[in-house]
Amino acid sequence: MINKLYFAIEKLWFKWFPEKIRFVLVGGFNSVAAYLIFLGAYFALGGLYGAALIIQNIISINISIFTMRYYVFQSTGSIAKEYAKAWPVYLFMIIINYPWLWVFDNVFGVSAPISQPIFIVTSAIGTYLLLKYFSFRK
Repeated sequence: MINKLYFAIEKLWFKWFPEKIRFVLVGGFNSVAAYLIFLGAYFALGGLYGAALIIQNIISINISIFTMRYYVFQSTGSIAKEYAKAWPVYLFMIIINYPWLWVFDNVFGVSAPISQPIFIVTSAIGTYLLLKYFSFRK
């Protein structure tokens, strides 16, 4: 019963929503999850945004790779190969993300809990393009 319901919903998901809308919806879910993980780690670690960023990314990148792979790009390629190709995309984003947090904190006086969601939203287009044309290219 549950399997039939899931597959019916899944069929409608791919029929009703084009890829870019699926990216916004799945990416929105992943972004909220990543931000909540970041906040939890940030406050648990007493405001150490670098450590919070690492913890957040280790957890959220794995969630994102698998949700994007299937629910956005409908990829059927090798999971291991695509996983290996997706990690550099997210690693690149981390390399940009840390200086972003540092500049906002030390230059503009904007705390990481405020500047991190701004980064997440502004990096979405680059993430989409890199995943689509590199990690999950057909």
